[in-house]
Amino acid sequence: MADLLIRNAIFSEHDDAVTDEPFPITGRTQKMLSNPHFKRLLTKELLAAKNNISGVSALNLKKLYIQLNLDKDAEERLRNCKKWHIKAKAIQELGVMEQKEYLNKIYRCTNNKNELVRMEAQTTIVKLYGFEGLRFLDIISYQLTEWQQIKLLKELSQLPPENFSGIEKWLKSKNNSVIVFALKLARNYHRFELYEQVVECLTHEMENIRLETIYTLEKIYNADTANILLERYEHETLKNQKTIVNVLQNIASDENIPTLINFLEQGDNDLKRMIVRTVANINPASIFQLKELPEANSHPLSQIIKQIEGELI
Repeated sequence: MADLLIRNAIFSEHDDAVTDEPFPITGRTQKMLSNPHFKRLLTKELLAAKNNISGVSALNLKKLYIQLNLDKDAEERLRNCKKWHIKAKAIQELGVMEQKEYLNKIYRCTNNKNELVRMEAQTTIVKLYGFEGLRFLDIISYQLTEWQQIKLLKELSQLPPENFSGIEKWLKSKNNSVIVFALKLARNYHRFELYEQVVECLTHEMENIRLETIYTLEKIYNADTANILLERYEHETLKNQKTIVNVLQNIASDENIPTLINFLEQGDNDLKRMIVRTVANINPASIFQLKELPEANSHPLSQIIKQIEGELI
């Protein structure tokens, strides 16, 4: 009965989605709708179908969903159920069926104490409203996990890029994970106009925020960026120093080579190797300059220079 009802909606010969005329439902099916098990099965099948089709057929499924008051059932579970997994499933259901009228109820869950409930709410808001849906970043107090940031960025990648606002505010958020996510947004969407605000994050107390800032500056750099990163280098952790050196391969110029060579006096062997590789990538001829260093004939620099020279052949 569920399959037949869904099939009839998908292959309806008329554009029923834009009319007020309901889909025909048999008396037997109507009676079965009072059976919780049947209703769960029907909802599951509806969601599966909606996820795999588009156009008029998808609109017909949405109309059928509303006609059967399944949206009201989901809203009831969202509002009154205390079990997090049922609440999260209700949010997901409303998102798949594009029920924008429940925005306020879903939005309130974006800062829910349960991680999976708020993750589902945040993803659904973005699914329904695109870049505009990111306004939940203004209010959340819980951390955005790395996995959730990946999910949100994937959801946004399916939408046409927009010159959306808010990043400048999120870069100054009290929630460190929001700053990290804002930096990724600035990086992914090449928001060059935010360059100065991004540079300010280089002095943030959190190492991971400074790390994301370095990565972001690589994508929105200008003529001063290499010098700014080199000035920051000696104040950074080893991990961030290595990232700076890697980034400089793509944005530095010949005038930055002497400063990089000076950094060979300190750091572990892996960092020395990265510096030599970066110098050689900026200008292959600089390998001869490296060979003239007093320590160029001593371990480990002699072996490192030889290795990088071999890579250039």
